[in-house]
Formats: sequence, C-alpha cells, structure tokens
Amino acid sequence: MEVRLVENKECKKNYRTRQQEALEKYFRINPDVCVTADEIYMYFMNSGDKIGKATIYRCLDRMVESGEVKKFLSDGGEGAMYQLIDGSNGCDRHFHLKCTRCGAVIHMDCEFMDEFERHIMEHHHFRVDNGRTIIYGLCGECSANAEK
Repeated sequence: MEVRLVENKECKKNYRTRQQEALEKYFRINPDVCVTADEIYMYFMNSGDKIGKATIYRCLDRMVESGEVKKFLSDGGEGAMYQLIDGSNGCDRHFHLKCTRCGAVIHMDCEFMDEFERHIMEHHHFRVDNGRTIIYGLCGECSANAEK
C-alpha cells in the first residue's frame, strides 16, 4: 500500500506563523526601507524576538512569491535586498535610490529618468529593467548629517 502526502496549498497559503506575522509587522513599520535578510535578522536579535536566519529566508521567499515584498538582487556583495510593496509604488516601472547609510529607498518617478531610459534604448540599444535598477548614495538627511 502506497501512502502519499497531499498538501492543501490553500490552507498552507492562509496559515501564518508567529515569525511570518513578526516579519510582516516589521515591513509595515518600515515601508520605505530596503533591507537584507541579515539586517532583518539583526533587528530581531536586538529586539529580543529571536527568529532564525533560515526562517527569515523562508518567510521572505513566501512574501516575494505572494507579491507582498520586492526582492532586489545586488552585485555589490551585500546579497538580496527586500522591500514592502504597498500596491501604489509601481516598483516595476521606476528606478530606485538607496541610501547606503540609513537604508531608505526612494522610488524615483521622474521625467528625467524616463528620458534617460529612452536615451539608453535609442543610443545604446539596451532596455533597462528599471524595476531592478538601484542607484546607491546618501539621502538628503544622511548627506546633511555627514556634512556636519
């Protein structure tokens, strides 16, 4: 007699663990921050709510798959970064600016970047995936603090 395990995907999709709820709350509290899994791990370690790295990665993968969180891949060696998608930010249609000091991500909807994107296509025959494009630097607040 063969016994097979059949998953109820609908039940699994609706099931929320304490860790998933904590991670969802973290993103709701920090909607404009783009963070690595290690930064999330350190946040929970420092807050006393210990969640293992493997659990964080599993929860992040589920949140990316469900469309709750955007995953940015980085060639800079810091690994993948994650940010809440609130439905109104149109992350697949604009460039992003990431502050290297505070981690804030600015969603850059501006006509200049549209012109920049057109220029790259017309003159260099290259289509930019602007939903995955991140420009690194300092936000206005961190830049002002650095000058002090």
